[in-house]
Amino acid sequence: MTKKSTKHAAAQPKPAEPAKPQAKAQGPKLPPRPKDGFKDIGLLSFGEKAIRKPSSDALGAAGAAAAGTLMDREMVTDTRVSPFRKICDLIITAADSSLHSGTAFFISPRTLVTCGHCLFVFQSGTSAHGMVRKVLVMPGRNGETDASQSLVGWVEVEQENLRVHDRWMNEGNLDFDYGVIILPDDTMGNQLGFINCEHFSDQDLDEARATLAGYPDNAPDGTQWRETNPIKQVAPAHLFYDIFTFGGQSGSPVFFADENQQTACAIHNFGNIPFNRGVRITPSVKAQLKAWKV
Repeated sequence: MTKKSTKHAAAQPKPAEPAKPQAKAQGPKLPPRPKDGFKDIGLLSFGEKAIRKPSSDALGAAGAAAAGTLMDREMVTDTRVSPFRKICDLIITAADSSLHSGTAFFISPRTLVTCGHCLFVFQSGTSAHGMVRKVLVMPGRNGETDASQSLVGWVEVEQENLRVHDRWMNEGNLDFDYGVIILPDDTMGNQLGFINCEHFSDQDLDEARATLAGYPDNAPDGTQWRETNPIKQVAPAHLFYDIFTFGGQSGSPVFFADENQQTACAIHNFGNIPFNRGVRITPSVKAQLKAWKV
């Protein structure tokens, strides 16, 4: 992992050889697009407030500017290359049958990480509360509207193959807002590869330039966007970064990259003022993800 002083260098992945698509069986269909488009499933857990203020103890005296800017992000024009082929667009069917958006990324040939709120809606008293019904996983999507046009096909994952942390499911505790999607086999993951997850020290993370890549709702459907900017605040269970995000990017990896590999330091979970935030990969998070891997 390349460093500059004690910090990680800007995460600008070197283009790798595109994955070689193999013959794909007929995949699941793209569901009809809602009139107002797919919306981040986080709205079901967090309400209509698109921006949530972090606790003062986590951010201290940080300023009040919005995180990042729309102008800083770039569209990923070739999602066949690493690491972008390892990042997946999600269409999520909630318990109330409503359709929503999210992002996930491969951490093993059969295991993808995303937010807990992408898999379990925490909003007691509503018909959407509870584990979602299913998730349509579209690796390295680049605007395709049919699985046959995609890099390695699509797969629909049913509820029994979704996992979330008990403390998100039972308490809605944001420190544990993460989970995994288990694919039926390793065909896709073996073709695409995966992103490592690692715990980094506070010193290594503070002001390190990380990349976030995912599928925002305010862009053409099924297009992936990335941005690289500094991590501004480090808390025990979360990282706060100056990277512009939008709905649909819940579950995106926040990662460092060099010529050979990518390593996630956080799982993006929602937007904040002044910085956006993600669940930090701590030793306990890493251990839980390892326990879920298949």
